[in-house]
Amino acid sequence: GSKTSKAVNRAWKEQVKNGMPLPESLYSSPFTRAAHTALLTFDEILINVEEAFQKRPVVKEKLREVNGVHTCDKRSPRSHIVKLFPQFDIEPGFSEEDELWDANRRETEDELTARLGLALQEIFIEDSKTYISLTIHGGASRALMRAIGARPYQLPTGGTFSILPRYR
Repeated sequence: GSKTSKAVNRAWKEQVKNGMPLPESLYSSPFTRAAHTALLTFDEILINVEEAFQKRPVVKEKLREVNGVHTCDKRSPRSHIVKLFPQFDIEPGFSEEDELWDANRRETEDELTARLGLALQEIFIEDSKTYISLTIHGGASRALMRAIGARPYQLPTGGTFSILPRYR
C-alpha cells in the first residue's frame, strides 16, 4: 500500500538523478486505491510541485481492474473521485455512477484483455507523448501484457514494468 508507493517515490527520485526520464503523461485506474498509489508515487515529482512542472493524472475508466460481481470491483462515483483527487483530471464521458459494473456477471479474462488493449490504443491515439505512466492494478497489468503480446510477468505489489511499443 502506502509504504510501497512511498518507496517507489524514493526510487523515482533517485533514478531521475541518474538520468531516467520522467513520464510526460500520467494515467490512472478510476479505483481510489490506484489513484492514491499514483498520487503517492509521483508526489513532489510530478504532482504537488510548481505549476510549470505539474502533471495532472487522467483517470481513465478502461484502465480499471476486472469488472463485476464483487463489490470491491465497483468504482466510486465520479464526484467522489473528483473530491478525493483534485490534482487529477477525469477523462471526457466519465459517468457519475459506475455503469460498467454488473452484480450478476464477471468480466472474462479475454474481455479484460480486449478492454486494456483498447485503453492503450486510445491513449496512443490521443496522447503524443513519449513517456507515459499508467497506474493500474495487477489483473489489469497482466491483461495489458497479454494485449500487447508481452511475456506474462507477475508484478509484486507496487511493482513497475516498462514497455517500448513499436508502431506497425
